Amino acid sequence: MMPNEDSVYPHPGGFHTVSQLSAARSQIAAGEPLRVAAFEALLEQARQALQWIANPQESFTVPGFYRDAAGHNAAKKQLSDDVWAAYACAIAYQLSEGAARKEYADQSAAILTAWARQNRGTCGDDGDLAMAYVGIGFVLAAELLLDYEGWQPEDLSAVKQWVRAVYLQSCLNIVERKNNWGDWGLVGSMASHYLLEERSALEVDVERLRGKIDHAIAADGHMPLEVKRGKNSLWYTYFALSPLTTACEIARNVSGVDLFVYKGKDGAGIEEALDYFIHYCREPKAWPHYREADLRIPTPQGYPGNLFDAMSAIYGKEVYGEWVEASRPIMMYDHHYTWSVPTLLPPMSRVAQ
Repeated sequence: MMPNEDSVYPHPGGFHTVSQLSAARSQIAAGEPLRVAAFEALLEQARQALQWIANPQESFTVPGFYRDAAGHNAAKKQLSDDVWAAYACAIAYQLSEGAARKEYADQSAAILTAWARQNRGTCGDDGDLAMAYVGIGFVLAAELLLDYEGWQPEDLSAVKQWVRAVYLQSCLNIVERKNNWGDWGLVGSMASHYLLEERSALEVDVERLRGKIDHAIAADGHMPLEVKRGKNSLWYTYFALSPLTTACEIARNVSGVDLFVYKGKDGAGIEEALDYFIHYCREPKAWPHYREADLRIPTPQGYPGNLFDAMSAIYGKEVYGEWVEASRPIMMYDHHYTWSVPTLLPPMSRVAQ
């Protein structure tokens, strides 16, 4: 299937842009060591995913984590394993050469189609949230495959209909929440509206993002609704910043609106939140919001290394890059799908623009 010449937006686009993908291909072809290492790590995952058999659920049911952690994690893993296989193969399709491209694209499309034809919705206390932050990987994979000529038209139509009727609905169910739930609902909505070419809805999303920045970040950069979470307060700060920064990236790529520099109602924005956060990632024992020994500690090779790998490209700040440098190439998967491959596909620098 060829891309629609009458498309409202270029495809692939939104989060992963044509220019970003082209830059990665050029750097891999030129033998740039870090990019090659990141690509080889991704290909290892994609090759394994070629053997993966999708396990779609008619009803994606996720109990609340704090009520049934084991059930929550088991249910979420069924979706996450399929999402990562589809997303890894879609990235491999875009960055590979030769006959392997078709293998990767066909496998990604098959997984997407299986979910599109069998999954009818979500339920459970955490169903919508988990679908939003895990399922976004399906939306990003589908976007990466939109220029693939091997799509069966009825399969692509089914995938788009699933995004509209199931995934996007889960995001809209939570988008008005004030904490990280709403942030995940918003970024999922933005990725979906881009894929579905719903321009007016995406413009509404961009304005909603501005409002979320207004209310999520205090004057000193801390995130009041996330730092209340006790031993997980550093994690939840990350878990809010990851979708918010991804939403900013989509807004920047789609409309040129640079909310990475926007200052909210208290005078602080994404940059101030990141600066506040990196300080305590480097000195977690000084975290003022929880002082007990069981604080969940951030690490460059785990969370939020992927975020600061990406943000080092956005802002050009040495402190971000230095913290993660020894951990590159970084991949983040198994849980959520924003900034999953920041070393391989870094955002285009806003500093150089």
